[in-house]
Amino acid sequence: TSTTGVLRVERSLRLPDGEFFPASRKKTGIAIHHTVGGTAYSTLEHWLRDRTKAGKRRVVGTAYIVDRDGTVFEVFQPLAWAFQFGLEWPPARQLKFEQRFIGIELASEGGLTECDGHLYCFDRVSSKTRKPCDESFDYGKPYRGYRYFDKYEHAQVDSLVTLINHLCDTYTIKRQVPYPPFDYYGERLVDFKGIIGHAMVSADNTDPAPVVSLWERLIRDCRLTKATIPSPPEPVVPRLTDSERDRLFESNIDQVSTLSVAAGSLVKGLILELERRDTYIRLFYAEPGGHRVEYEFLTGRKEEYEFLTGRKELVKRLATAFGFQRVTESLLEVRRG
Repeated sequence: TSTTGVLRVERSLRLPDGEFFPASRKKTGIAIHHTVGGTAYSTLEHWLRDRTKAGKRRVVGTAYIVDRDGTVFEVFQPLAWAFQFGLEWPPARQLKFEQRFIGIELASEGGLTECDGHLYCFDRVSSKTRKPCDESFDYGKPYRGYRYFDKYEHAQVDSLVTLINHLCDTYTIKRQVPYPPFDYYGERLVDFKGIIGHAMVSADNTDPAPVVSLWERLIRDCRLTKATIPSPPEPVVPRLTDSERDRLFESNIDQVSTLSVAAGSLVKGLILELERRDTYIRLFYAEPGGHRVEYEFLTGRKEEYEFLTGRKELVKRLATAFGFQRVTESLLEVRRG
């Protein structure tokens, strides 16, 4: 690939049949990764060796690997696919997402570990994994557990720009990117069409490295617009129905009636004050004629929703204001006398 934008693709490194899925799929996105490896060749060898504990092929890979000198290797046809994200989404959703993205790997050691003033790759401190500091990038603060990263070569970035432009033109892929580019979006990108980084959908990954200039270059030279990804909607918190509240109140009154008159009156006042704030507790094991009653903050599940009936901290705060002698997360005790 040259900086003039002419794409040259090398096809001397190919994944054999069975190491990818050859069926063509419509492509609506491009995903950028880095290999956490040495070269395009070593990455391909790793994919070929990658097996489950039972010896089954994992079928992991991307259509393209951009080597350190800028050579673009096409290891399978871009309309084919292999697993590239390692997502733990519902299977049908994960499969659809995997199939519609063309993956591009940048040959790179990725995140680097600092020890005694030296940098090391592959999370191993040894003479064989030491990385020259002038080949590293300092993000200035931790990002997904790493502050230092292997630098991408200028030739790699040039080739990446040319390749993305070629793929966008060839497959009519929308020229947009989630912004900010270093955020984790997860399943909010399930229907996103455009250019993404692996780290945007996988919180355990750092690729591509958090290089501001990389994304500035892609945005400028690939003419990408910055797409704002909406925050997830607040979960719907089901409230208790009128009949559920009535049954809870009747059950609590039975417990209140077991206590001494003075203690019962105070506990009843607390329950009513909590309910005015949409906070509910369930009483049990009231001490007959006494001053102690156990309780639980009401939580549960309705269909797919988990609900909390109010604010847990209100129980202790209001009970203390009412003059209770002792308040824990499970016990209310009224002063005697």
